[in-house]
Amino acid sequence: MKKILTLLAFAVLLQLPVKAQFVDYGVRIANGASYVADDLLTHTPILGFNIGGYVDYMFTDWKNPWSENIYLQTGLNITRRGTNFQQVFVNMLSIRQGFFHDWYAQIPLFAGFKYEIPQLPAGNYVNFFLGPTVNVGLFGKLWDRQVTPGMPQASNNYDTFVTGTKDDRSSFKNLRRFDVSIVLGVGYQWHNFTFDLFLDHGFIALMNKDDVLAPFDNQNQNQTGTENNTTQNNTKPKDRNAYTGTNNAIMLAVGYQLPIHR
Repeated sequence: MKKILTLLAFAVLLQLPVKAQFVDYGVRIANGASYVADDLLTHTPILGFNIGGYVDYMFTDWKNPWSENIYLQTGLNITRRGTNFQQVFVNMLSIRQGFFHDWYAQIPLFAGFKYEIPQLPAGNYVNFFLGPTVNVGLFGKLWDRQVTPGMPQASNNYDTFVTGTKDDRSSFKNLRRFDVSIVLGVGYQWHNFTFDLFLDHGFIALMNKDDVLAPFDNQNQNQTGTENNTTQNNTKPKDRNAYTGTNNAIMLAVGYQLPIHR
């Protein structure tokens, strides 16, 4: 599935110069709330981040009244995604808490509609865009710990991942590196300045199992971990419920575009 999506994305990108005409380019920076869509744990957002450049293509040769409004946009972004999470176990004594803060390289492919507002002076536009992104994890940090207040024994307070080296805290040693999301946005352009609000919804589970298989995977891991605990010291089951969700973000962006397309 990953190979098919990647090939389709590159095939479309290769066709852009043939079917459409380059009209403008720009840079954009965005901040907002990044969180994970998952009902299994209590999540709190972290500060999401996007920075990158883009190029716009228009089909100006079309014999269509909307040829000056419809465009395609692609580019390259560096994004920050992740969440903070917490879970109270069934015994109501232990608390699991942690976070993962991840950085991705993101390639978007948007279809957009830009409309100049006739009631205002020239250079004022409203803008709508929708499309997929392909995201590849670069680096990140994962922290995941169980704590039982009032019980200082190591067996009740432990990290779910081995400590000691930087690799042990690497997000993409434990989470899926590849992600696909869809973005829906609306914006306003004043001459060369752009202001956008967009939603970014991921479709691929963070852990290396599909969402539909996650309950079975967690059950097997817990059973195996319980058996191992009876024979090995300091060995804990790796309950990965925290990573069965998908990356999501709500972002506000400011950009600058050159040249403006009339």
